Amino acid sequence: MDDTVKTTAAIKQKPPDARLPWLLISVAFGSMVIFGFIENIKGAIIPSIQETFQVSYASIGVMLFLSSSGYLIATFVGGIAGDRVGQKWVIAAGYTFILIAAAGMLIASSFPVVVIMMFLIGLGFGCLEVGVNSLGARIFVRNSALMMNLTHFFYGVGSMAGPEYTARMLLGGRPFGQVYAFAGIVVLIVFTLLLVAKFPTAAERQAESKRALSDIFRDTKVWLFVGSLSLLVAVEIGTGNWLISYLKGAYGMDAEQGARYLSLFFLFFTLGRLFGGYIVERVGYLRTLIGFGIAVLVLDAGGFAIGVNGVILFSLTGFFISIMYPTYMAMIMKEFRTGTGSVMGFVITGVAAANMVINVIVGQTSDLLGVAAGFGSLMLFMLIALALMVLLNRRLTFTQEKRD
Repeated sequence: MDDTVKTTAAIKQKPPDARLPWLLISVAFGSMVIFGFIENIKGAIIPSIQETFQVSYASIGVMLFLSSSGYLIATFVGGIAGDRVGQKWVIAAGYTFILIAAAGMLIASSFPVVVIMMFLIGLGFGCLEVGVNSLGARIFVRNSALMMNLTHFFYGVGSMAGPEYTARMLLGGRPFGQVYAFAGIVVLIVFTLLLVAKFPTAAERQAESKRALSDIFRDTKVWLFVGSLSLLVAVEIGTGNWLISYLKGAYGMDAEQGARYLSLFFLFFTLGRLFGGYIVERVGYLRTLIGFGIAVLVLDAGGFAIGVNGVILFSLTGFFISIMYPTYMAMIMKEFRTGTGSVMGFVITGVAAANMVINVIVGQTSDLLGVAAGFGSLMLFMLIALALMVLLNRRLTFTQEKRD
């Protein structure tokens, strides 16, 4: 019997630690709260950064671009690193980057320093994104879609708390550096939990086969995941970015009226993350995704057709859009039993890169043909995504989707 077989046999014979999954689940949920919390501080403090350093919107755009670049780098490298050194150290690296940036923001005396700190935060987000999702591949063996949707629900919890916290800090006269510094205390709490948590051992990781990057690149299924998920995320982000602009341009609504409908969108979105996983587990992964995608198309079409009295239909799409990203992560876990972290990192990186381009396309369409055409292009993205999902469904091998 060779060493790999011996190691695998030893792992199978080792009794499971009942406490291990719950501690790791706490790390996963807590990490997503932190992710959403810290990420949504950014938008609220941009005016404060502009006022402090007297910089243009173009300069802010460069800062956000570099932050996104840090995210892309970390998701790509972090996926590969997670399969080799373990998810614990990828997530730990994410927290380290964020804590360094939080401390750096406190003492930042120039705009270039702030830009560097934002780049580090982007690196931290990328590590958390791929680290937590690939950790889910290890601990959410049963009811994967349900648990991944719950994990991303906690991102929504953090996302709602972040802007409220930031607003209170700024109204209290705190500079933006202190906003990040005090948030670092919350990061330290979850970071400590991470450090004491017991993750899979090196022997357990070595017993699993790795997946070469060249194999991932040549796998048609991977590209179908990237293509369809990129378009689904474009619909999600595009609705959040362009709904208010569309309502203002098409119906003359002011920002406050539009914000109500956008808030409803995120309310339904959060409810979908909380409850949608149960539907996915009962109906099936891609069956639910295709059904929910059709529902989004019908609701968007109804919103356009009815006019101002049908605007609520755009908000309702949040429920159906909500499950798509986490359910895709669950499908990757089911389909790619080896090298899961590497595949996730590749897909997440591809989706993020594609959406940087898609956002530009939507903006250009809005400039050339009007904001209604730009917002309406989301329906085209969903239609193409549905076609790619049908192709993907024919290639999947995991048994969940093979039920009659």
